[in-house]
Amino acid sequence: MTRPDGPFDDRTPPVDPWATVDRPVPTVYLGDPDATASFSGSNRTTRLPAPDPGPQVSPSASTVHLPADDNPTVRAAGELRFGPGVPVAPQPTPAWPAAAPAKRPRPVWRRLVSVLSSLLTLALVVVAGFYLWQRLRPLEVESVTVAVPRPAGTRCNVTVDVVATVHTNGRSGVLRYQWFRTDAEPGTMLTEQIGTGQRTAALTLHWTFDGTGRTTETATLNLIEPSPIQAGTKVAYNCRRG
Repeated sequence: MTRPDGPFDDRTPPVDPWATVDRPVPTVYLGDPDATASFSGSNRTTRLPAPDPGPQVSPSASTVHLPADDNPTVRAAGELRFGPGVPVAPQPTPAWPAAAPAKRPRPVWRRLVSVLSSLLTLALVVVAGFYLWQRLRPLEVESVTVAVPRPAGTRCNVTVDVVATVHTNGRSGVLRYQWFRTDAEPGTMLTEQIGTGQRTAALTLHWTFDGTGRTTETATLNLIEPSPIQAGTKVAYNCRRG
């Protein structure tokens, strides 16, 4: 039996029984066919998809404008600034609106037709308004006159007609009136219907005188509606019998 020259070292690592086995290289699938991880001995290589580089900021840029935020961030030559107080780029001045193209002048005959049409329309409006005003205006009394068409003269026991002529505006309505005589009490209330277009109305008082003698009385028309008006005249009676 031969004795070893050196001391016995029992720390020699054991031989890996799988080291001599030709096994396939393990592959790890990470969801992408192009992403594999190969492990072969001490050389372990992992191939993954290249990450999205994202937006690149050039170091030479002095300012980077980001979306509006309460605390903007500015990168200037490799320096980042956060928080308020960072200067904001001025807003561009709005451009002046473009001038509208000049319109061609209208022909003279078209302007003349437009003026005539406007005048005709105005005239029609005035006429229609006046007509409606005439139709809708109420009855009005313009004047009243009282007269004795046939005086009694020297006749005896005679009836004298006292006629009051009322001038109106031609509108329809009702006249309300009464007669006053100096020798009697006020008469009863009477009415007279006025038609459309009727400009005058005759109101007659029949006054009868009897006996002999001479007298002068007064007959007065007291118009109450549509407006209060009074008008009167003298009535003479002279009867001489021998």
